[in-house]
Amino acid sequence: MKLPKQIGWMVLVLSPLPLWGCTPTDGDAVAESGRQSKSRQPDGNTNKPNTNKKHKHANRLARESSPYLLLHAHNPVDWYPWGPEAFATAKKEKKPIFLSVGYSSCYWCHVMERLVFTNKQIAAYMNEHFVNIKVDREERPDVDDIYMTSLYVYFQAVGSRQGGGWPLSMFLTSEGKPFAGGTYFPPKDANGRPGFDTVLRRVTELWENQRKNVEQNAETITAGVRTALKPGLVLKPVKIDRGLTEQAVRALVGSYDSQYGGIDFNRSNPNGPKFPSPAKLALLQYAVRRHGNMQAEKILNHTLDQIAAGGIQDHLGGGFHRYSTDRFWHVPHFEKMLYDQAQLADVYAEAFRRTGKRRYRKAAEGIFAFMRREMTDPKGGFYSALDAETDGIEGKFYVWSKPDIEKLLGSGDAKLFRLVYSLEDPKTFEHGYVLHLPKPVPDVAATLDVSAQELQQRLTAMRQTLLAARSKRKPLLRDDKILASWNGLMIRAYAHAGMVFEVKEYVAAAEKGAMFVLSEMRDDQNRLQRTYLGGQAKLNAYVDDYAFLVEGLLALHGATGDEKWLNAARRLTDQQIEQFWDKTGKGFFFTPHHHEVLIARTKNSNDSAIPAGNSVSVRNLIRLASLTGEKKYRQYAEETLQIFAPAVMRSPGALATLALAAGEFLDNPDFGPASKK
Repeated sequence: MKLPKQIGWMVLVLSPLPLWGCTPTDGDAVAESGRQSKSRQPDGNTNKPNTNKKHKHANRLARESSPYLLLHAHNPVDWYPWGPEAFATAKKEKKPIFLSVGYSSCYWCHVMERLVFTNKQIAAYMNEHFVNIKVDREERPDVDDIYMTSLYVYFQAVGSRQGGGWPLSMFLTSEGKPFAGGTYFPPKDANGRPGFDTVLRRVTELWENQRKNVEQNAETITAGVRTALKPGLVLKPVKIDRGLTEQAVRALVGSYDSQYGGIDFNRSNPNGPKFPSPAKLALLQYAVRRHGNMQAEKILNHTLDQIAAGGIQDHLGGGFHRYSTDRFWHVPHFEKMLYDQAQLADVYAEAFRRTGKRRYRKAAEGIFAFMRREMTDPKGGFYSALDAETDGIEGKFYVWSKPDIEKLLGSGDAKLFRLVYSLEDPKTFEHGYVLHLPKPVPDVAATLDVSAQELQQRLTAMRQTLLAARSKRKPLLRDDKILASWNGLMIRAYAHAGMVFEVKEYVAAAEKGAMFVLSEMRDDQNRLQRTYLGGQAKLNAYVDDYAFLVEGLLALHGATGDEKWLNAARRLTDQQIEQFWDKTGKGFFFTPHHHEVLIARTKNSNDSAIPAGNSVSVRNLIRLASLTGEKKYRQYAEETLQIFAPAVMRSPGALATLALAAGEFLDNPDFGPASKK
């Protein structure tokens, strides 16, 4: 695909900062460790953003509930939320649309907000020449998916090798069709890169003087987006056999970092960031559990050990940060996301069930302690995220200096703590020491000639002292919105861990969370809603919301034996089929049939930071077919597997959850001869 020559040069204008200047997608192996802290005023770091200050100006976002959108409510930019008002205004005033997509714990989203969107001169130009829309990607993942794909298509069309990330900055026609874009832009030109002010003026010039070319550009990109988001045509049914799962497992094994653990290791860029990738770890766990795959077990154990020992785990407060900026798991990107806590808690609970190793249980219990202390609503729902920065410095809340440690612990304990948690080694993060374990505690105990139990007890007391001191630091911004899908993941994790660890409190937390979502997050037609905050549930639920909540309910049924959870799962699945099933092409659309019409309608099977909704749906349908005896559930599961099976064969590592679902489909004894294939 090529763009018109008059438009193709726009990539030179719209080229943003190098990709390390934005938050990367999971598939991008980019060097986040090179980020530089940007100065940011200290407002916006409390749990209720911008509510403790008086503002002369409030834009339309002040009426929104999203903590991320509220961070922009007092910008001089005349922001619109996504909706018909913005598009009608753009059409009436014949203006292009500037779309900015981000989320509350995105570091570079905050930087662009502070340096660009609070700039009165830039804001005045934006207001005069554009209709400006701000979107929380966690509230509207459909919009984010479409326009992130648009950015990839745009870069490909103009021959750029750049990748995507957030903040996502796109320019659209009044019909929502994209014609150019980028990620983070600084306010002014710097280091040979265009500033946002320059970008705006060049786009305006093109819009006013070359409108036909711009519109042709938009049509070309839109066609590319629709093609990219449409599943491949299946001319004949694909046989569901063991090869699908085995091929995916081999892909993961082949991407293993044998030195430092982790999968998706890019040998051509060995020092790039590393993600835990829990969906892929879950597939390896299946290979070990079902087939006794010793190679998968070695990779799994090594990776889980390295992740738990690294700085990516919060060794004081429990829980895990988003990803590691280095190969060694030492320095994380410090945001904490609910979906990571849920999936990793589930993976570590299963690792304990398989091995009985106490360190795996400890990692899961740390997550639940963090969730209970900081991320659970009194009514039972689970909050979405904690920010990564304080006063514009990422990680400031979490890191330590040697004098801090000595002042709090005393010289004797401080020396021991520094030895165990690598504070005697050279500092790898500019703002302070990130705690991690270079050696297992029992190995350190042996060198000190003390028992591992005694050393653990002393370290526990030290960690409690440091955690108490850390809790007095300026609090991080917390995104308090409650998302149905992410809550479903945590409900499953609590239910599973409660059963494995035999802890009733965990099961009770799962039940309370499930009751909250089922009772509070509905519309007037009893349909599930996507998000809840401040006593209000809103926005159509997506297929992920239904699928992940059903998975959590089925886990609760397994943990309690209570039929009400099975009945609730069954009702929700029937609603999902009614609202999302593609009768012609099979599989589940991402948006329901009553959803607004966008430039494309997605039907995704690729895992990202969370598993794909279609893949989780297959796993749910398999269970429901057995538990209820309803043959229709097996049919839906098989048809969904068939349309996405070719994608597993093309990109096996990208569809780990679907490969796992295929294995479970064949394992199911209620499905007759298929289980023997």
